[in-house]
Amino acid sequence: MKTRDRILYTSLCLFNEEGEQNVTTVDIANEMDISPGNLYYHFKGKESIIESLYAQFDHQLSSLLHQSINDTLNLEEHWLFMYVVFEEIYKFRFFYLNSTELMMRYPDIEKKFRRLINIKHATIEALCINLIGKAALKANDVDIKWITESIGLTILYWFPYQSLVHQKLTAEQQIHKAVYHVLKLLLPYTGEQRHDFSLAIDGLYHSAV
Repeated sequence: MKTRDRILYTSLCLFNEEGEQNVTTVDIANEMDISPGNLYYHFKGKESIIESLYAQFDHQLSSLLHQSINDTLNLEEHWLFMYVVFEEIYKFRFFYLNSTELMMRYPDIEKKFRRLINIKHATIEALCINLIGKAALKANDVDIKWITESIGLTILYWFPYQSLVHQKLTAEQQIHKAVYHVLKLLLPYTGEQRHDFSLAIDGLYHSAV
């Protein structure tokens, strides 16, 4: 692995484990056993490291979200898709663990982060419309807006919540629990299929964990 890639990988691990605000470029250099000068040869400072990490995250998640909009998914495939989304977020979770403070300190990233949230909302709406087309959901435009905002909130704040409430869960358990929570939000809109829909979601969750 090239030094630049090692710096990004090491920074990501430290930011996720200790919090971005608690990690300096000297900490990163020490963790890698390289000189601060070697680090600064590749990155001008911590801000440029964070910008590079965000570019990776934004590209990977945006590609995933855009790809899903044109797909027709069944319930199990919805589960797998949401798992991959949360898994990608978990890899870069430091952006979410203290998002408000981080965005205030890095305004250029805040603009991009807002755009990414809008893409998430568009994807959620598309998935809801897909489920309506399959007669799995019975929701009007107002309902879809509420569902979109509720799922958007869950995606944005799930890992900070988990870090406070369920610290002993593995990453995989946290992610499956998040997907389960998201799909349970759809229950009020499943009409006569509510019981079967609930059983299906319970079955997918218990088989996963």
